[in-house]
Amino acid sequence: MIIEMIYFYWVIGILLGFQLLLLALLCIRKWLRNRENDRQDKVYEDNLELFVDYLMSENWKIPKALVIRANFEVAERIFSETFTDVKDAHIREKLEQAAESIFSETYLKRMKRGTWSTRVNTLYFIEDFKLISLKPFLQDHLSKLKVWDEEKNQTVRALAALNDLSIVDYLNRDRTATLQHYLDVFSRLNEDTFGNAIKLSKESYNPMCRIAILSFIGLTKNLRYQPLLEDELQNENLEMRIQALKGLYRLNYISNIELLIPFFESSSWQERMFSCRISGVLMSEVFEPFLVKLLGDREWWVRNAAAESILQIFGEDKLYFLSKNHSDLYARDMAVQWITSKKGGSKD
Repeated sequence: MIIEMIYFYWVIGILLGFQLLLLALLCIRKWLRNRENDRQDKVYEDNLELFVDYLMSENWKIPKALVIRANFEVAERIFSETFTDVKDAHIREKLEQAAESIFSETYLKRMKRGTWSTRVNTLYFIEDFKLISLKPFLQDHLSKLKVWDEEKNQTVRALAALNDLSIVDYLNRDRTATLQHYLDVFSRLNEDTFGNAIKLSKESYNPMCRIAILSFIGLTKNLRYQPLLEDELQNENLEMRIQALKGLYRLNYISNIELLIPFFESSSWQERMFSCRISGVLMSEVFEPFLVKLLGDREWWVRNAAAESILQIFGEDKLYFLSKNHSDLYARDMAVQWITSKKGGSKD
């Protein structure tokens, strides 16, 4: 019995010893990490101003500390912050060249040998730093990715950030590509490459691509492409016409109000709704009979848009008159709703 108790105490002592050793190792690891963080913070503070001087001067060199392997994370931090803040084209070009010299080789190795999470994190840096030398590798890498996971998404975004027009053709051939995939790409292309993407979409027609282009023009409110939206008003595809109308509404402009007239009589409630919304921002009294009629539309969204536009163009008195005299009960109710709502104010 005594021998069994001795063994028991020995086991307890060994387990306690292991726990203390593990605790000590964790404490040492934390201490080392904190010391490394402190060291990196000092390197950051010592070299941030020098790096700014490098960017602003023609004959300055990259601070030596930032090209040392031990300070790789510090360099990433400084470059990330600087890319976010710098808008000047000349300085950004110099920044991209510096990033190529410091990061491209290491990132290529990480993409080839790293784990999934390492590759994804690396792709974010490649996009941010615009590492153009890695474009061929990314193109080949993308061809091997089959599942639309975060790695494939970020590879597509990185190539778009490098203004690789072939990524638009890639999406056109991939029938699983969604509207959001196209928008992610278009938002990263520069103006010239986006213009070439429009040309490419015409040559190799893909409805999803065309819809995404119209949607993106509306989202960015780029008046340069306003004629393209008007051209698509004649498209046989309903979704294309809706996106074109939505884009014109966001641009608050149409060159010829006659183009809008047919949509007030459309069988599509979305087209009737956007015709009402566009008429409201155009502020033209020529739309009065169409808006009055659509105030009694069978669809709530159309009635609501008509009432809002009547209020914008003709004022509250017009809505008040219609709330009393319109032949349609739903039209009168909608007018009352807008009169009494916060949007329309209150009629005392």
